[in-house]
Formats: sequence, C-alpha cells, structure tokens
Amino acid sequence: MTPLAKWTIVSICLTVLAVLVPWATYGDIDVELSRLPLWWAYLGAAVAAHASAKVARPVSAGFAVVAVAAAVVVATGYDEASHIFGHVVPMVGPRPGPGVVFAVASAVAQVAGLRARVRAARPVTA
Repeated sequence: MTPLAKWTIVSICLTVLAVLVPWATYGDIDVELSRLPLWWAYLGAAVAAHASAKVARPVSAGFAVVAVAAAVVVATGYDEASHIFGHVVPMVGPRPGPGVVFAVASAVAQVAGLRARVRAARPVTA
C-alpha cells in the first residue's frame, strides 16, 4: 500500500467522524453537521478533496485548503441559533463541537498524504 493510500484512508475516516460527531453544543443539545447552514459546502469540499488525491499535487492541495475553509465557514454558522432551531432558541451560549477538529484533521491528513507521495516519488541517492 502506498503512503498516499494510507493517508487517504486516514483522511476519509476523519471525514466520516466529522460528519458523525456534533459540530456545536447548546447546553445539552448537540447540533450535527446537517443542521448547520451551508453544511453541504463542507461535505462537497471534503468529497472533492478525497476524489482529487490522485491528480496533480497543487490541485489536490488546493481542494484540501478549500475543505478547511468550508469547515471554518460552516463552523462559524453554529452561532446563528435562529437558523438551527427556528423560532425557539436556547438561552445558553453555543460551544464548538469536535466535528470541526476532525474536519480540519482530515484535510491535514490529505496534505500529509500528498507530501508522502512527493517523498516516495523522489529518487533515492546513495
């Protein structure tokens, strides 16, 4: 198995974790990714980043950066409680959840795989 394949598997697992765990917490209420505004932007960027693992390194790295930017944009949307809960908004302050951390770690793992691909492609000098 190539280093890129290993890092891509790690990155995909981290993306799955990012989708499954809460992205925000309002007291005892956990908010999943699908309840946040623009959630589809992160999911699309993450899928594009994973799909581009075999293309040119700058393109793949660009998609990883877009995935991180999309995760940050979506993560900042948790503060808009009226978009998440409708008319009744909890009177507690929101906290970011672990989903954002897993999303950023997924993009970092994707870039680490690209770096490993560059190292594997270099000729070994004696």
